[in-house]
Formats: sequence, structure tokens, C-alpha cells
Amino acid sequence: MHNRVFGTPQATALVMAAMIGTGVFTSLGLQVQSIPSASAVLLLWVLGGVSSLCGALAYAELGAAHPRSGGEYHLLATAYTSTLGFIAGVATLIAGLAAPMAVSAVAFSKYMHNLMPLPAPVYIVGVIGLTTILHSVNVHVGAALHSGVTYFNVALMLMFIFAALVIDVPNVPPPTLVPTADDLRFMLSPSYAVAFVFVVYAYLGWNTSVYIIDELHEPQKTLPRSVIAGVLAVTVLYVALNYAFLHVASLAELSGKVDVGYIAARGIVGEQAAVLMSTLIALALFASVSSYTVLSPRVWRVMGEDYGSSYALLRFAARTNARGVPTPAFWLQAALALGIALSSAFDAILIYTGILLTAFNMLAVLGVIVLRVRRPELPRPYKAWGYPLTPLVFAAVSLWMIGYSILERPWESLWVALTFVGAYALNARNLKPKH
Repeated sequence: MHNRVFGTPQATALVMAAMIGTGVFTSLGLQVQSIPSASAVLLLWVLGGVSSLCGALAYAELGAAHPRSGGEYHLLATAYTSTLGFIAGVATLIAGLAAPMAVSAVAFSKYMHNLMPLPAPVYIVGVIGLTTILHSVNVHVGAALHSGVTYFNVALMLMFIFAALVIDVPNVPPPTLVPTADDLRFMLSPSYAVAFVFVVYAYLGWNTSVYIIDELHEPQKTLPRSVIAGVLAVTVLYVALNYAFLHVASLAELSGKVDVGYIAARGIVGEQAAVLMSTLIALALFASVSSYTVLSPRVWRVMGEDYGSSYALLRFAARTNARGVPTPAFWLQAALALGIALSSAFDAILIYTGILLTAFNMLAVLGVIVLRVRRPELPRPYKAWGYPLTPLVFAAVSLWMIGYSILERPWESLWVALTFVGAYALNARNLKPKH
């Protein structure tokens, strides 16, 4: 019996919280380092929103037709084969959810350091431990806390955008969305595709509701509403927020920096008030860690239900307490996230995670076409708008990004390939899921 605690407002808040966080508050500086053009970078964020919406429309159809938690693990097993689903599940657990959780925790530590310069591991262990405790004790408390923090973060972003747009900062030219000849040169370069990886990472989370379908009220209605509303709202916020960053801080100030929110706030209100803003942004990152804490155990549980008889670790992770909460899965995921956060470089995790999850997302989105051909009789409470153009647009953008990323960042791409191979090796016996 599942606890259906997420209605449309709560599910939309979860989608937005999973998206809003590390990427938007950290990646602009890494982008302008290789693409020194405000208009070219802003167009990347617009493209990211369009691509994410195309993917969200496809996921809404898949999830409404196959309402079961588990994310890409369940969707790929349904559209393709159980082996591909298993590979997606293992890769999602290790890299797709633990890695973003780790990156969010690292970003949280960088912003909190501006308030109190404690060692980064103190903040990293603290935020992962706190969110794990909150969500593993009571799912209702976790859902309520999550929604409250998310809406606070949206209000914070709106205030920041308003403040940035009404203040003129000397020596910072206002950004524009109209590309110049130089911008077109940047946009046709391989570096532009690699810079798009950071945008993709920032938009990750648009598929969040698919991971908790078993806990949604009226999933056939709540799922499409939450993913589409979440993506549209976040796209507007992202473009506006990055415009605001570029309005108050020069490209030279932002280039190569991670704490871009702090730098931009300093340009608006000065050093002391920027410290306060840094603390508020840390709360947004807390919500991001919280969202991945919610999602991960659901995949552990579903895979444990299907493969627990063959894998002791998955069987252990699938155990639930008296309230139906998979407590062991929460702590397994926390341990993985801590290991990644304390041992890996920040930008490398972003690139690796962006490539890996885009590959699985692309396969899932194309699964809409596969199932329309293979199973036309399947009941579809929601059908993707713009089919087949929208899934094909998402696939084309994804292939463009992945192809250039392999050429420009071969080391991270190698780790993506090893993740696929390792997950396949775990399922070398070609086990069939119990479900």
C-alpha cells in the first residue's frame, strides 16, 4: 500500500526543487569561461528550456500510460527490454541520483562558506545527513518541508531578479538575446555543445514525478500537470535569473567562478548583504539535496522488489518500516552521495552526470515512438503534444550535445561508457524482473 501524499502542487514543487539548485547557481561562470558572450549563453538557457519541455511531454505520456515508480528503470524496461531497464536503474542509482545529490551538497558548502568558513566536509556531511533523516523518518513531514522550502526559493529568485533589473552597475553592459556575428561563431563551435551540458544539468529534474508515481494522487492527471507546469515555470525563472546575473556582474568577474549568485549579489547590495544572499541561495541548494534524497530510495525500492531475490543489496534496500518508508535505501544513497562529494572534482561530476542522464532520458523519450508503433492499442490517458516532432527535437538536441562532449571531454565520456558496461556486467545472467 503506497502513501499517496503528492498532489499536483506538491509534485510540481518537487519537480521545481529538483531543477532549481546547483546548476543555475553555479554553471554560468563555467559557461562564460569558454563562451564569452552574454547573448550566446542566454540562448543556451532558452534552448535548454525548449528541450526539457519536449522531454517532459514525452515522459508525461509514458508515465500516465505506465504508472509505476522507478524512473528510467521502469520506463526503459517497458519500452525496450528488462536488461536495458536494469542498466538504467543501476546507473541512475550510482550516478544519476547520487552524483547530483553530491554536487548539490558541494555547492551548498561553497555558498555556506561565505557565511561561516568551516571545512567543506562539515557542510557536505551535514546537509546530506539532515535531509536523509528528515525524509527517512516520515514521508509526510518530508513532503511538507520540501514544498515550503521550494516556494521560498522561488520567491527568493523573483526578488533577486527584480533587484538586479532595477539597478545599473557601472562598466557592466546590459545583456541581449540578439546574437552578433561573433556569437554565431561561438554557437557553431564544439565548446558551445559542451557548455550546453551545464544547462542540461541545471534542467535535470524535469522528470522527477516519474520517480514517485506510486505516491501521486491521481497519477494520470497529476504527472502531466506537474512536469509541464514545473518545466515552464523553471524555464522562465532560469532565463530571467541568468539575465539578472549578467546585468550586474561582468563576464570577467563571473568567468570560472562557481558561486555566481554571491558575485552577482555583491554587485547589487555590497559585500555584507551578499553574504546574507549567499545563505539564502544555500537554502535553495538544500532543497535540491532534499529532492534527490526523496527520489533515490524509490528506485532502490522498485529494483529491490523486482530483483531482490537475486541481489542481496537490492533486497536489503527494498525493506520498508512500519510507515512504508524504505529506510535502508535512504542511507545507502546517502553513503554513495558522500563518497562522490568527498572524492571528485566539481565540474567533472557535472559533465559526467549531464552526459549519462541525457543518454537515458533520450532513450526514454524515444520510447514514446517505440510504444506508439509496438503497442498502438495501449490506453494513453495523456498523449504528448506535438508528437512525433517534440520527442525528435529532444533526441536531436541530446545527440548534438553528447557527440561534441565525447570529443571535447573524453575522460568524463569514458566514465559514462564504463558505467554502462559495469551495469550490464551486473546483469550478465540476463535475469528477468519479478514484477
